[in-house]
Amino acid sequence: MTYLFGINSYGVLISLIYILVINVAESGIGFLQSYLFAILSSNIIYDLKRDTYEKILNLPVKAFDEMRGGDFISRMQGDISNIANIITNQVLNTIVDILKVIVIGITVFTISVPLSMVIVVSFPITYMIFLKSGKALRKKNQEIATINDNYFSLLAQSLSGIREIKSLGVKKYNFDMFLDISKKLKIKTINLEILSTLTQTLSQGINSISQLAVMAFGGYLILNGMLSMQYYIAFSSYSNQFSFALMNITRLNSNIQQVLTSLERVFGLMDNLSYTKECFGDKNINRVRGEIEFKDVSFEYNNDVPVLKNISFNILQNKKIAIVGTSGSGKTTILNLILKFYEPSSGSILIDGIDIDEFSEECLHSHISIVRQEPFLFNISIKDNLLLANSEAIDEEIYKACEAAYIHDYIMDMPQGYDSIIGENGINLSGGQKQRLAIARALLRNSTIILFDEATSSLDNESQYFIRKAINDLSKDHTIIIIAHRLFTVIDADEIIVIDKGEIAGHGKHGFLIDTNSIYKHLYEAEIDVLKGNKEVI
Repeated sequence: MTYLFGINSYGVLISLIYILVINVAESGIGFLQSYLFAILSSNIIYDLKRDTYEKILNLPVKAFDEMRGGDFISRMQGDISNIANIITNQVLNTIVDILKVIVIGITVFTISVPLSMVIVVSFPITYMIFLKSGKALRKKNQEIATINDNYFSLLAQSLSGIREIKSLGVKKYNFDMFLDISKKLKIKTINLEILSTLTQTLSQGINSISQLAVMAFGGYLILNGMLSMQYYIAFSSYSNQFSFALMNITRLNSNIQQVLTSLERVFGLMDNLSYTKECFGDKNINRVRGEIEFKDVSFEYNNDVPVLKNISFNILQNKKIAIVGTSGSGKTTILNLILKFYEPSSGSILIDGIDIDEFSEECLHSHISIVRQEPFLFNISIKDNLLLANSEAIDEEIYKACEAAYIHDYIMDMPQGYDSIIGENGINLSGGQKQRLAIARALLRNSTIILFDEATSSLDNESQYFIRKAINDLSKDHTIIIIAHRLFTVIDADEIIVIDKGEIAGHGKHGFLIDTNSIYKHLYEAEIDVLKGNKEVI
């Protein structure tokens, strides 16, 4: 029988085979598309993370003073993934959908122009739905991004400060903070999903109405002999794909609105829009003598709060210089300016008569090392921490540096010796041991200038003794600058510079300052009173 219920069975069979071949081909293309998009998405995420992290490392120190660690982590983890997802799963899919609309659109219009117009009519309605919802979705994404910053910052602080949280007995307080942020994040995410789902439901509803209209109008055309059944079956198959592709195109604006938040946050960081770019020169010098000069240097963190006011001083090579003063007087700022972490508001800083702006970044930092009150150490072995300063150092050089820092014997007494893992930020070492390890690291760098930022503050007497001994040994062939909290640790310095309210209030040796400088004398007498008080307690 060539006809079944008035329908050409051969024609129907050919149409069904044609549809089957198209579906199989579409499945194969879909698999290939997913495979290629997965590779593309992974490459985009990798490239963005690489470029963003490189930019983070090159941000000025001011950026890290003003932004929390969680702000960076949130951008690296969430925002970059959002961008890659939109580029691969949305933008590129939209390009594919546009091609589908063109190819399938030509086909469906060839089959039936009236039926095709029924589908096209739904396009502007769906577009308006996504246009209106897009702006609201962007606003909600911005709110979620802000909460995510707080979430990652709290996690980072809690993990690094877990010992303080436990010892202070504030686990419940910390947990309540976590719950509060997590609850806000949950509510905002649910609201975002509700709005997104509502938008999808409305668009699906419009699409369903469109398909019902196609069925009704198609039935009318068939009954009136204006359209054959096989053409209607083919049209129905194509129209679903055509409608779906059209709906994806209309959704593009909404998706772009959602990802704009991530784009602003990531590329705002990468373009370094909020901060002055660090500028270095191209001068490279293998070795410097270590003479430092400040010429009328002023500095302010904020435009209206001066920290240093036209200070000038000279430091000769192989001298041990101490900088003292009350808290907030600008002592540490001087070290940060020498390291070029900040730029002076006015004046200049010279090393061996050369403005530090002329040095390349690598050259400048190779000649200067700093030992902080709380040195940062990586959670790797002692040897690997030391090799960070000089990857080519041999064992004998490492031992020699540690012996000069009076830490070698302690390391050798550890079960794994130099291969011992020191824990997160050196948690398995005491404060004095970490500072002596930092001194050894500075020695391995072979830096001419070594800065000590309150390196002996809050240490026990034994640790202070060894660190002072190491500093005295270093001063024979290094320029040493010490920011001192305890004056007793620097009374033997070659010169003591007194800073008060951002200005140099005096300089000279200890005895001279005691006799001539009231500010220094007051600091010294206050320290004696504290020591006497401690003796009375003992």
